[in-house]
Amino acid sequence: MLLTVETVSRLAGDGDPVSEPFDARARAKPDPSTRGPMGKPSARGWVLLVAAVALASVGWWQRGVTEAYLRPALTWLGVEAPSPGQATRAEQADAPRQADSDLVVLDAAGQKRLGLAFGQAQVRRIVLPVRSPGTVSFDERRVTHLKPRTQGRVLSLAVQPGDPVRAGQTLATLDAAGVLDARNGLAEAKASLVEAQATEKVAATNLKRGQDLLKVSGVAQADVDRRQVDLAKAHASTLSAQAKVELYTAQYERLAPEPGAPVGTSAIVSPIDGVVTTANITLGEVVDSNRDAFTVADPSRILVLANLYGRDIGRVRAGDPAEVRAPVPDHPAFEGRVRSVNAALDPASNTAPARIEIANPGGLLRANMFVRVEIAADLGREGVTVPAAAVQQTESGPIAFVRTAEDRFERRVLQLGVQRSDWVEVTKGVAAGETVVTDGSFGLKAVLLRALLGSTD
Repeated sequence: MLLTVETVSRLAGDGDPVSEPFDARARAKPDPSTRGPMGKPSARGWVLLVAAVALASVGWWQRGVTEAYLRPALTWLGVEAPSPGQATRAEQADAPRQADSDLVVLDAAGQKRLGLAFGQAQVRRIVLPVRSPGTVSFDERRVTHLKPRTQGRVLSLAVQPGDPVRAGQTLATLDAAGVLDARNGLAEAKASLVEAQATEKVAATNLKRGQDLLKVSGVAQADVDRRQVDLAKAHASTLSAQAKVELYTAQYERLAPEPGAPVGTSAIVSPIDGVVTTANITLGEVVDSNRDAFTVADPSRILVLANLYGRDIGRVRAGDPAEVRAPVPDHPAFEGRVRSVNAALDPASNTAPARIEIANPGGLLRANMFVRVEIAADLGREGVTVPAAAVQQTESGPIAFVRTAEDRFERRVLQLGVQRSDWVEVTKGVAAGETVVTDGSFGLKAVLLRALLGSTD
């Protein structure tokens, strides 16, 4: 049930019904007839007041409509108080507004509560960490593939894959007929050399005798010339025999067995210190010199092949330091340097391997092991950097708080370059030497957002 102002007027005893709502402008000057002596409401006023209270009680659930008609009546009576909304707006009008939306003012106590810590923006060499998977491989310069020196049958095997060997150690022994052939050929070459040397000596004696007889006209000049030709032929035969001796000597020495080994055997000997990685011969097998018998690798220094992709291929240079982390329990990262970056891409993965030399004491890294690689790629320039903890992300982008006074912190919008876990390159927003907030910067962001939300409420 709704009661209108017309009903209220009738209850008050007016002669004519009120046909229109009260004019808001009429509230400025109440009717004196409603006031009694000493300025108090008359009987008519009390009747209107009681009717208004009844109207508010009955129509509370329709207070939107009631207020449209009741408030002019209360105002006409001079008993209206300002609404809560009007009071709130008045308080907000009187409250000081934020002078700078990018500035946070915080005293020492507030800074301590937030746990603020500070860092410096500084110029440094821009080094980008390039991370990639990698595999361990033997250094080709420290790997040897051993073949039998001559054809023969395997008599003994001294090692197997995984065994460490020393330079000069015998790995296998072969019954090699080629050793006997080399020895016999050497003996024949030496005999031929002795014969040629004797022939040359006789030819030299005959030439001298002929020259002596020529002086007393005992022989003709033609006979002396013939003896000189014979000496030249004998000298050539001596040189040929000497060459054969040298050839067979080298061959026999290459195939000769180790001291104390049976005659006619040949040994396969390791030329380096290392570890046997493969053994491709068995006992009793006949092998020739075209086949690898053993592979020996030196694992004291090893290669790591880091697979570079995209722009990282051009960033990494020879000489850049690298860290290699391998699944070796309780072992720190292995340190090394990039030796080279392959000029050709792997067609299967579209990556270029960077070859990293690593010292491998104890042989902890093994060939074909998967590792994680981080290369410190020097980009060849310097830039302004701030601690990574100073950067906060917002909807408008990354920001940092710069300390401009003991109690003042200014928000700066940043443009970032290279981003690392310890520092971030800033291309715009902070200058070198400025102090930035590190720990507690998130709290400053929360304080600033609360102030902005409060000023726009």
